[in-house]
Amino acid sequence: MIDGNANDFIDKLYYEDHYVIFNGNKYFVNGCQSKTDTNGSINSVRLEVYNLSVNSTVFSVTKSTANECIEAFEKAPIWNGKTFWEAETDMEWVDW
Repeated sequence: MIDGNANDFIDKLYYEDHYVIFNGNKYFVNGCQSKTDTNGSINSVRLEVYNLSVNSTVFSVTKSTANECIEAFEKAPIWNGKTFWEAETDMEWVDW
């Protein structure tokens, strides 16, 4: 990962959002967002990725846990048919 560490990127998705540039396109990775009930128990967790260059959602997943969302993100062919781990060497982690 250009200008960052891929493992740190994934670890921080549990509680932070990120911006990356991949193949000339700007992406916003909206980290794990939890929905809770009135007792504070987590009902669901959502993670989404937006391609800001074309203004579209390219990935959205809702699961029971943050771990499940991160696993789905890592396995999804979001990046021109590649998974995160296949494409991360061509990604630039930018902080806007």
